[in-house]
Amino acid sequence: MIIYSFTGKGNRETNEDYIRSVQFENNTSLHIVADGMGGYLYGEIAAQVATDAIVQYISERHSEGNISGTIQKAIEYANEEIAFKRKALHAKLGTTIAGVFINKSAAYAFWLGDVQIQHFRDIKQIFISKNHSLINDMKSNGVVSSNDIERYKNIVTKSLSGIPLEDSIPIVEIQLQKGDIICISSDGLYNLINPATLIYKSDVIVSIELDEVNMINQDNFSIITLKC
Repeated sequence: MIIYSFTGKGNRETNEDYIRSVQFENNTSLHIVADGMGGYLYGEIAAQVATDAIVQYISERHSEGNISGTIQKAIEYANEEIAFKRKALHAKLGTTIAGVFINKSAAYAFWLGDVQIQHFRDIKQIFISKNHSLINDMKSNGVVSSNDIERYKNIVTKSLSGIPLEDSIPIVEIQLQKGDIICISSDGLYNLINPATLIYKSDVIVSIELDEVNMINQDNFSIITLKC
């Protein structure tokens, strides 16, 4: 598997995105993009705490079987770590997050909020995660206007913020074939550039293009691509 990653702060003072790719034994690996929530303080801390907690939990237990269950518990553990950090800092903090655990020819995609996961095969997108956003909830209820989209476009309905999670985390198992590509990207990237325009280019070209994006982007942005 070929892994490419890039993160940039754009024209922001700090980068509240955080990315990690970790290789385990027996063709297993974990890849995460977290986007600290700008409406709170310490978004960059929330993103790193959540990501590192998930990596730690899964690294210690991924060989036990029941991968979906392990991921679910890892996210709950990360949320608890965020809660501890909230108390320590006496401040609200939170992050959206998405990740993919690779187990040989299977990928387990999980997400909370609006970090997005896409799966491509033969240049076609065959899976995209559905953002946990107020706009998508309104669309499901058939009540949304162009004014609503502009007004509520940045409101997410799920995140890791130290508040008890009410629902189980969406976890989708994807069967991989040779040549498949999985892309994980924050909204700062896919709102400005379609990831599909990047994934079949060389890493050198992509880095040049993203360096240019970094100079004009008004938001932090991150991407991880996994080429099978």
